[in-house]
Amino acid sequence: MNVASETTRSLIVFGRDDSRKPHASVFLLPEVEAAESAARLMGMHSHRVEPGEAPEIVMRLPAGKLFDSGKAFVPFVKAETYQRIAALAGVADERDGGSGDDKATNSPENASAGSPEAVAGHGGGDGGAGGNGSDLWAKLSVGDMVLASEGPDEGYFEARIMKAKAKGIYTLKFRDYPDSPQIDRSYYQLGLIHPRQLAKK
Repeated sequence: MNVASETTRSLIVFGRDDSRKPHASVFLLPEVEAAESAARLMGMHSHRVEPGEAPEIVMRLPAGKLFDSGKAFVPFVKAETYQRIAALAGVADERDGGSGDDKATNSPENASAGSPEAVAGHGGGDGGAGGNGSDLWAKLSVGDMVLASEGPDEGYFEARIMKAKAKGIYTLKFRDYPDSPQIDRSYYQLGLIHPRQLAKK
C-alpha cells in the first residue's frame, strides 16, 4: 500500500493561459491547500493525486513553487501532457485548436537552449533556424523577450532581458510571473523566440 508522506507529489495545478498555452506543475503534500488556493486565484484547475496514481504523469511534471502573493509558479508543459492531465482530472481541455498551440508547447518542457525547437530565430531580418546563430545572439538587447528556465527540472517560459552584463550574462524577469525574482543566465542557457510569435504579443 502506498502511504503519503511530506515528499509525496500530491496535487497537480494546471490550466491554459490567455494565449491558450498549457501549464501544469505538481506540489507536495504540505503545499496542497496553499496550491489549491493559488489555483483558484489564478483561474486554474487543481487535482488531488492519490498515492500511486498515474505515476507516468505525476513523476514527470515540473515542481511548482508558491509565492507570498498567494499565486504559484506553474511552467509550460507539452500539449499531450496537458491533455493527459485534463483527462485524469476529468476536466474538459479548453484548447481552441489554434495552429500556434503545438509550436508554443513543444519547446518549453524539454527543449534545451540550443535545440532547433527553442532556437527558432530572433530579430527581423535574418531570423529562422537556418540563420547565422552568432548573429542572432549578438542582437540580444535589453527589453528583448527570450525563453529561460529556473533550473534543470523546470520548463522554459518567456522572460524579458532587464540588463546585459559582461561575458554574455543577462539579467531576466519572467513575463508571466512578476512575483518571481530576477535571474541571471548566460546566453547559451536561453532560447530564442521566432519573430512571428513575438509579433502576436
